[in-house]
Amino acid sequence: MLFRTLPFLLLAACSFGAEAIVTAKNARVRATGGARDDCWNLWDTGGCFGDWFVARTPGKTTITIRAAGEPAQKVWPIGEVWLIVPGKPDVRLGRFTAKTSTFEDYTFDLTAPEGAFSIQVGFTNDFLSSDKKEDRNLLIQQIRVDGAALAPKIPVVTLDTAGDIRKNRMGTLTIQTRPGAAVTVTQLEHEFWFGTCIARSMFREMDSPDTKKYLEVLKANFNSVVHENALKWYGTGKEPHGEDYSDADRMTDWCLKNGLRVRGHCVYWGIERYVQGWVKALDDDALRAALEKRGKAVPRHFKGRIGEYDVNNEMMHGDYYAKRLGKGITVDMFRWVGEGDPSAILYVNDYGILQSGGEAYAKHIQGLLDQGVKVGGIGIQGHCGKSIRPERVKATLDRLGRFGLPIKITEFDMNTKDEEAKARGLEALYRVCFAHPAVEGVLMWGFWAGRHWRPDAAPWQKDWTPTPAAEVYRKLVYDEWWTRFEGKADAQGRCEVPVFFGRHKVTAGGKTLEVALGRKEGKKHVRMGGTR
Repeated sequence: MLFRTLPFLLLAACSFGAEAIVTAKNARVRATGGARDDCWNLWDTGGCFGDWFVARTPGKTTITIRAAGEPAQKVWPIGEVWLIVPGKPDVRLGRFTAKTSTFEDYTFDLTAPEGAFSIQVGFTNDFLSSDKKEDRNLLIQQIRVDGAALAPKIPVVTLDTAGDIRKNRMGTLTIQTRPGAAVTVTQLEHEFWFGTCIARSMFREMDSPDTKKYLEVLKANFNSVVHENALKWYGTGKEPHGEDYSDADRMTDWCLKNGLRVRGHCVYWGIERYVQGWVKALDDDALRAALEKRGKAVPRHFKGRIGEYDVNNEMMHGDYYAKRLGKGITVDMFRWVGEGDPSAILYVNDYGILQSGGEAYAKHIQGLLDQGVKVGGIGIQGHCGKSIRPERVKATLDRLGRFGLPIKITEFDMNTKDEEAKARGLEALYRVCFAHPAVEGVLMWGFWAGRHWRPDAAPWQKDWTPTPAAEVYRKLVYDEWWTRFEGKADAQGRCEVPVFFGRHKVTAGGKTLEVALGRKEGKKHVRMGGTR
């Protein structure tokens, strides 16, 4: 595993004081959390807060974390302090429990290395009650490192993914044609899902200028979609007398007609504040009957159009239905959806996973499998702040990949006004995921600031100007990872072409064919005009 890092010579220009202080406002590493007054709220496991430093003199020094906590169920938040050095394993310096709502100092010893290093605080025991009355939060006000200064730039830390991309995303087309014949191969579509969620409001007024532009950009940049809200129960079942699939039907049919694959999000969602009032008012027997009806009806209605579903969204964070009907209801939910469409792939889907290492999610998934739940795929949401740690993402994917199930990053975004940081993070995330053998797709959670739950995270601005993140995305998907080949067959009429898995247009010997090559095949032999 190779890393590219900031040369130490760049650090020589730093001016050093007695200590380096990073506050909530100026920290350059902030992921999965949010600003609150004069602190950063780490509200989710997988979040982190910190910055990059360089020591005046390598050796023993002190780190001070100024933090406060907000408990849930009488349990206070626990933080971990990590030392990160490019090219070396992360080192956990210690843990602390923020047992007060007022800010206090927590001190740790550090042996500072030469060159740039990062101090980051993580959050380990996130909790969210299903009714949102309690939520555990870790609040970080500042980090102080004695005898150090801020590194002038964040080191660029990337995994060397090129070899894994060649191994996991490319195969060989062998074209047999007339000796010396010209051969061209042009990619038409990736097998890998490069997708986005879509907003139902953009499919209601099809003649509006923004809708036309929205659909144009959607079709030109993505090969797959997921419904943002149109398929959720509160989107189709606002009233108890029947389901209304009109928005979801309209969106699904347009996307399929325009060559976009569709995934279903979601059949159930157990976060209590998103459960309709009429559903909560049902007695237990009626609730179970309503859940069964919903579970079978949705996949049956979309059979042949939607091939996979997030079954019970975010069940690690919201378990309203399990609290009402017992843990066994999850087994039934998956069974009902499977009965509605036996061919559908049934996913778990949750947040706070992407950069956490995946340990808690792995235990959750194993627990479901032990109960007999027919889990068919693993969804990782991927809502991020200002930074992506590629090595942490890879560690998460490695751990979850051991289940042998397909993984999709289902809801990726980076909520930051720093456009360059957003572009760096997008590139890091996509490179790691495209290289990883367990991952089958990455879907953004929206692409246009005019219809995005976090407008600062959108790759396209409200006036449709592409951000640097959009330009990086285009460069990766449609340039670096796009097959374009021109050559000639050899004296035996044979031409071997390395291609990215997907659909391609092949022209040789005066004949043109469309050829699909999937990862399961790995290679394919095609006979064209003029062969002997």
